[in-house]
Amino acid sequence: MGVYGQHGQEPGKNPQSISKTPLTAGSFSPDGLPCNLSSILHENKGIASTEPMRTVDELRNEITALRRELRLLRIANSELERVAIQDTLTPLFNRRYFLNSLQEQLARARRYNNQAALLFIDVNRMKHINDRFGHSAGDYALVHVARIVESHIRSTDIAARIGGDEFAMILEAVDEQGATAKAEQLSAMLHSTPCLFGAAALPVSVAIGITMLRPNDTQESLMDRADADMYARKRAWHSRQEAASGEPPLPPHHEAVA
Repeated sequence: MGVYGQHGQEPGKNPQSISKTPLTAGSFSPDGLPCNLSSILHENKGIASTEPMRTVDELRNEITALRRELRLLRIANSELERVAIQDTLTPLFNRRYFLNSLQEQLARARRYNNQAALLFIDVNRMKHINDRFGHSAGDYALVHVARIVESHIRSTDIAARIGGDEFAMILEAVDEQGATAKAEQLSAMLHSTPCLFGAAALPVSVAIGITMLRPNDTQESLMDRADADMYARKRAWHSRQEAASGEPPLPPHHEAVA
């Protein structure tokens, strides 16, 4: 019987490729293997060493590391989504999210004839708060307003900070009477809730403009009406303050300061 068994075939080799030269003393390599088998083994000697078989523990460790990386990626994605829609100072949405939501609300109003209202909120005498108490106090006042707004809206409403001291609310499925009641509620809450910055009580109050969505409205026409109504109420508030304390009247709209 030959060295490859009774069929004289090297495992894994085509029978036609097997040398039929008889084995002699010179047919063996110094390590005692037949020359052709020795050459095959030496050619494939590095395969096992270059790709060693990983143990079960190594595989488990790799899976654990991959799961940890996946969790970190999910956290990072969640944070990016939050930053994309949330205001950088307050807990409310930002202007970008507000404008997208307003466009969607306009589309629903046109399609389903839904009632909805837009409220513009402006903090009175914001410049006075910044100048007298500092910009940190001004930021604190903005957060104070935002938290009260956030705590008095429905889950279907949208509240956002759309400018320095300006906020906006989209009230869905509400008539003009309901929108006016909401504005009065917010004004009363801000008037009755002290805004304490250290030992200082900040004089925080707001003017709120109201307008209802109309069938042919665009973003611009809707926001212009809300802004005009807000400014009219702001002038009325300043007039009352002037009568009570001698404060100078509010300048015309295009010259107004916070």
